[in-house]
Amino acid sequence: MQTHPFSRPFDVSRLGDGNTRHEHVEATPREGDDLARFLGTVAVRRLQAEVALTRRGRQVWAEIHVRADIIQTCVVTLDNLDTALDEEFSLVFDPDVRPSGEFDEPLSLTDDDPPEPLVDETVDAGVAVGEIVALALDPWPRRPGAEIDGDFAAVESVRASPFAVLKSLKEDD
Repeated sequence: MQTHPFSRPFDVSRLGDGNTRHEHVEATPREGDDLARFLGTVAVRRLQAEVALTRRGRQVWAEIHVRADIIQTCVVTLDNLDTALDEEFSLVFDPDVRPSGEFDEPLSLTDDDPPEPLVDETVDAGVAVGEIVALALDPWPRRPGAEIDGDFAAVESVRASPFAVLKSLKEDD
């Protein structure tokens, strides 16, 4: 199993109910390089986040504000493309959630995100930040104004009908 390239574990065992701990996390240049490989991007030039961890009973709630400057590859031109992220995200960490990723009941698309496992009273804000960045990145980045070549666009626009084979048989008659 691959370890996450950006880790910032915080011990929350002494965080009292209703109390909040504020942390600033920032990737080093080496972590940025490792994270770029992990994400499949050209480079992570800047990655920083403000994290607020609040104890609510046995759970820890995390409010995370991520800012990042990332270089991706345009899927049309293959040129480098600067991407700036500014994302806010909330996560809940719960000691009763198993780290295996298994759930007692099936999830539906209308459900809120399930809680993350809280293992050994530790919240890894770096892993959470990395996951937020991965979710926020456009999987098909495209430089503004970049257009697909006309020949490729023509092929892309042709839709195969399930009856296309029958039509071709009829034309052979």
